[in-house]
Amino acid sequence: MSGPGVPERCPAPMSPSKQHWALTDVHDLEAFLAGSSKARKRRLVVLGQFFRFARSQKIILVEPARGLTARGPSGFTGATLTLDQQRLLFRRWTTDPAVHPHEALLGMLASLHGASSREVKMLQGR
Repeated sequence: MSGPGVPERCPAPMSPSKQHWALTDVHDLEAFLAGSSKARKRRLVVLGQFFRFARSQKIILVEPARGLTARGPSGFTGATLTLDQQRLLFRRWTTDPAVHPHEALLGMLASLHGASSREVKMLQGR
């Protein structure tokens, strides 16, 4: 199954029972991509290119990367303030006359952008 320009080893780690990259299946690719969530999209693009090439050259019968997507976390994954810190800022922006209007406006807009209506109502509580 090898030829000119076709590597003998798979670009992704395979299960120990497989001895050739052409035996790679979708489960092997998923296991490989699960190890690095930050590089998933880039690696999936490269794997897709590799297996499309191998399929077009009739080196493999099935393209294992065909159905895979570069899905990632759907929500915000960064650091956030605690609820008490958010309440403190909300009160400062809405009641403190010493706060610069630009700070209050930008703070409120950022809070509204990142919060659901339920979360905004929780800020008003207590």
